[in-house]
Amino acid sequence: MAATPGSIHPSSGWIALTDSDRQACAWNVKWYPRYAFLSDAYFWLPIFFLYFSKELTLDEVLLVEMIYYLGVYLMEVPSGWFSDRFGRRITLLVAAVVLAVAYGMIFLGSTFLVFGIAQFLKATGISFKSGTETAFHFDSLKILGREDEFAAREAKVSRNRFLGGALAALIGGLVAIWSLQSAYLVACICAIGMILLVVRFSEPKIEEDEKYGNPLREFGKCIAYLKQPILLAIMGYFILMTILNHVPYEFFQPYIELSLVSYPWAQPGTPFVSGVHVTLTLLVASFFGARSIRIRDRIGLWWTLLVATVLQVLIIGVMGWFLAPLVVLLLLARSVPRALMAPVINAAVTGRVARKHRATYLSMQSLAGRLAFAGMLLLLTTAVPSNENTTWNSLSSALRLSFWIALGGLAIVIVVAVLRSKRDGTGEAAPS
Repeated sequence: MAATPGSIHPSSGWIALTDSDRQACAWNVKWYPRYAFLSDAYFWLPIFFLYFSKELTLDEVLLVEMIYYLGVYLMEVPSGWFSDRFGRRITLLVAAVVLAVAYGMIFLGSTFLVFGIAQFLKATGISFKSGTETAFHFDSLKILGREDEFAAREAKVSRNRFLGGALAALIGGLVAIWSLQSAYLVACICAIGMILLVVRFSEPKIEEDEKYGNPLREFGKCIAYLKQPILLAIMGYFILMTILNHVPYEFFQPYIELSLVSYPWAQPGTPFVSGVHVTLTLLVASFFGARSIRIRDRIGLWWTLLVATVLQVLIIGVMGWFLAPLVVLLLLARSVPRALMAPVINAAVTGRVARKHRATYLSMQSLAGRLAFAGMLLLLTTAVPSNENTTWNSLSSALRLSFWIALGGLAIVIVVAVLRSKRDGTGEAAPS
């Protein structure tokens, strides 16, 4: 018996998709790179540490950042399950709305309590779009029978994310000259723009009549994917690199400010200098992000990931031992490791996980990394004196501790690369 378009075939359990379903997914695929341009447009990125440091002590700033990562701990996996169970579009919509509220609170706030609540909401918003965005992209391509394009398209999406972030950083740094918190106002307006775009998206129709069990049981099934050696190795690598990538991210603003202390002419424009620096950083990263899959195809999955690790360890080490404007130029490469690894890891993981677990698994992976860095932040608070504002002594202490941890992680990555490079090749799963 033939299935009516849009209905479930009684014997197979598969849904016959209509032409309008496919057209909607084609629209998703066309506009998703534009959405990605807005999604990572973090106008506050050049000034968040400067702004929080203006209102709070250094240990309070680190605690506020830790609240963000603990918020991720609570919301990352539930948001992935929500996406797999109730849909990609509604999950992205929730993310955009919550981010708009969080940015508005930070713009209006001035106390540890308000910042802490807003950071938790920001964690919720970012958690809801984390994993779901990649799953939404892959699902839309799969319905069109174009999933073999995913890796190459993810490289282009990575480029767009960094370009969007670069433009946002420049704008954020400019408006922050007027007032630091104004960058959060612009971010709030951008989040409202995301809401309007997500409303235009269509939910990728599930081709199969999927059955969902207890959320804890589904989470257990996601953990079971780690029986695949390549996924287990990538999970460990992702956790390590989430920690390492965030160390320069957390400390580059006070580093730039301290390195310019001997140049009085630069002090009033520190937010703008930071904004220009972030813009150039993300432009450099966009170049490598667009070429990440080509680099992977040439040297393989694990050698690409090893290059990313070596570069980040080098950056952390130089930051910890040398305070000089010249090092600020090296910091332009701090986002290159993330640009190299993100499309490569997405291509290796996404095709190996079932559709009904995809967002949950990606969220679980993200959770593991961010939870690890929350612990790292807690450790770093013990390395700096309590109630002390940011000084070179406190900053270098935190960075040097991070370097020794990074060096141990690098040794592990070298061993994994040697053992698995021939087995995994490029690491990309064959389309199913």
